[in-house]
Amino acid sequence: MVEKVSLGTMPLIYPIPIVLVGCKANGQVNFATFGDVGLMGINPPLLFLSSHRDHLTTDLIKEAGIFSINIPDTNLLEKTDTCGIASGREMDKAALFEVFYGSVEQAPLISECPVNIICQVVHQFAIQHRQLFIGQVVETLIDKDRVVEEDGKLRPKGLEALDPIFYALDNRYYRSGPAIGIGYQTGKRQ
Repeated sequence: MVEKVSLGTMPLIYPIPIVLVGCKANGQVNFATFGDVGLMGINPPLLFLSSHRDHLTTDLIKEAGIFSINIPDTNLLEKTDTCGIASGREMDKAALFEVFYGSVEQAPLISECPVNIICQVVHQFAIQHRQLFIGQVVETLIDKDRVVEEDGKLRPKGLEALDPIFYALDNRYYRSGPAIGIGYQTGKRQ
């Protein structure tokens, strides 16, 4: 048996996707770097965000009831990190990007990000100093050169083509590697 050591309460879940959350309320557009984001289900398509209660992003999402998740590739690492350091109350972070809109005017999107997802808030609640937003996907956009057609449907070429940024609890950013198996198929070989 392998010997284990305790890390205390560290929530050691990997990988942590890094996204840029967009919001717009009262004429103000803001983008913030988030690692506290995830998938809650595919049918219906639900995502969640966990934001500090005092952040501008939290206030803007509460006001608008909608937000965007923009998935940067590794070419945007410096700007993505800047959006996690600077406050939207002190810096116009939207000026860092080419901003556009999909089907919803209150959800600003970043053109340079290969994937953009618009989410309508369907539930929110506070826990300790965090505000959690559950959003239902309204629209997902992806760069045309990062998709393939398979069986008459478009799908992403794969993680390597998207080249997302991952964050780890060692305070470092990482990139993805090649696929090592196929979901719900690889285990059938046993």
